[in-house]
Amino acid sequence: MGLAGLNAGLRLVIVGVVGHARLNPSDPRYAGKAIGTRGLALVAASFLVPALQLTTRRGDHYPLATDTLYLSIFALDLAGNHADLYDRYKYFDAIPHFHGTGAATLVLADLLDRPLLSAVGVAQLGHILLETQEYYSDVVFGLRNVRGTWDTVNDLLAGAAGSVAYAGIAHRLRRSSTE
Repeated sequence: MGLAGLNAGLRLVIVGVVGHARLNPSDPRYAGKAIGTRGLALVAASFLVPALQLTTRRGDHYPLATDTLYLSIFALDLAGNHADLYDRYKYFDAIPHFHGTGAATLVLADLLDRPLLSAVGVAQLGHILLETQEYYSDVVFGLRNVRGTWDTVNDLLAGAAGSVAYAGIAHRLRRSSTE
């Protein structure tokens, strides 16, 4: 399949699940989660790396690995909803929060050309804002994305663990490739 095929496949998952959610808003897997509406923002956000490449002209090399890792954040979340994993498994969301924040750490380090520790901080701030948005969209709009304080705290802990783990692995890989 290759990295380009994986990248295209992740884009198809994102568009496919959002399209399915928009066409079937009362489907129990999507009902009360605003996936059809929120998903439009995710589809737009999925083009961040290509947009940055076009506007900043970071050289001739397209960061395909970074883009693919970035897309995996959205695809995992949406696929989890499509497969009804969030509702069937109480702690499933720890996986997307771990991966999403960890992957965001590496993507931010690459796109912003920042040290891994700086990227960990930015990823944590972004994750806190995401959790805030999820909580208040439940309160204000009556959605069902958060199951309680324990869920938010566990999501934040999973995200912090993901950032530290992914940054640690990246650091070791970088160090071993220079030795």
